[in-house]
Amino acid sequence: MAAKLTSLSIAKKIPIIIVLVALVAIVSTGLLNTMRAEKAVSHIAGEKLTAILEGRKSALADWLKSIEGDLDVQANNPTIISALREFSNAWKHIEGNPTDVLQRLYITDNPNKTGEKDNLADAKDGSHYSTLHRKYHPYIRTFLKDKGYYDIFLFDPDGNLVYTVFKELDYATNLASGKWSKTDLGNAFKAANDNRNAGYKAFLDFNPYKPSNNAPASFISTPVFDHGTYVGVLALQMPTGRMNELLQNKEGLGETGETYLVGSDKLMRSDSRFSEESTILKRTVDTKQVKSALAGESGLIESTDYLGHEVVAAYAPLKFNNTVWAVIVEEDYDEAFADVIALDNDVLMQSLIAVVIFTLIGWFIGRSFAGPISKMTHAMNSLAKGNLDEDVPATNRGDEIGQMARAVEIFKQKAIENDRMAQQIERDRGAAEEAKQQAIRAFSEEISRLASA
Repeated sequence: MAAKLTSLSIAKKIPIIIVLVALVAIVSTGLLNTMRAEKAVSHIAGEKLTAILEGRKSALADWLKSIEGDLDVQANNPTIISALREFSNAWKHIEGNPTDVLQRLYITDNPNKTGEKDNLADAKDGSHYSTLHRKYHPYIRTFLKDKGYYDIFLFDPDGNLVYTVFKELDYATNLASGKWSKTDLGNAFKAANDNRNAGYKAFLDFNPYKPSNNAPASFISTPVFDHGTYVGVLALQMPTGRMNELLQNKEGLGETGETYLVGSDKLMRSDSRFSEESTILKRTVDTKQVKSALAGESGLIESTDYLGHEVVAAYAPLKFNNTVWAVIVEEDYDEAFADVIALDNDVLMQSLIAVVIFTLIGWFIGRSFAGPISKMTHAMNSLAKGNLDEDVPATNRGDEIGQMARAVEIFKQKAIENDRMAQQIERDRGAAEEAKQQAIRAFSEEISRLASA
């Protein structure tokens, strides 16, 4: 490289050197500034996702606490305690099989369509049970609507489901030993029934629930006491709507970001904001961030999401009762680091512009030096060939080139003087030779004359 550089003309060498020096300075400065800016912007992007994660996690935790609070309040609510006692007593006095009778009255013969069976407050069969249903159903149904629960269940101590709001296939069956005893609702009853301690709560994570057409369902239950006497179990079927509302908030997440919940089975517990169909218990998410969160870790990571997209993800565990979920906040890498990418592009463009400017400057400077030097080189070559009429350029410059030109001019003048002296010597030698020849001719003529005489 050095050998090639030394073989170039100054007109080319100077611009190349200037551009190389400028390029090194620009690239090193640009990289340093870009790294600092990227670090700052990346930190801001990471803080944003972490803040969103903490906000969503806190909102979920508060919501879950409110569910526990609702369960405690209603378990100690005199209305609920009276309803549970009276429904349990009425159950024992139903003529015939209670399951067949109540499902016929409130499901089969219910004029309301499936999903709206709760609109019937009184089957008008004249039974004591229907009288109690007309009395308590509006209050419990209103509470359900206000809080957004999917369903509310009252069990007697034997496991008979003596009341529900929506009257699905589990209504009026025995959850301790009947058809649906091995479902999560059955497990929720048995857990609360086996732990007859005031304030005890059993939580069952989301799973497909057959009586609800295998829809995702989660239950929380607690034993109910009337002045210290155990009277049964109260259970709530947790809503997914409020959870989705909390997690699908896209504020601060742009066009590609989302927040979702994942269970220990790596299945979503909330719906993706980008899916038209429900993703609860359907979408598998087996990513690094999910594994870390389920392992009890919190952090920020550049990874891939469940669709294989490059994302920046904030993750943290959320524990409720004995269940651990992974709370994930993700945003596509390009959007999360859009400012960093734009910064890199700006630095690249500015560097290219700077290189072009310095190239032009180098070319101009090179020409300003190379032009006089090239002319001087030509003059020196011409003088070396004996052309003393050649003018020496740049003698009026005040820089080193001018000094060189004036030195060359001195050499030229000395050469001229030497040439003049040589010519004078040559002329003197010619004159002497001529005089000599004239003397010889005169001497010869004189001898000839004397000889003749």
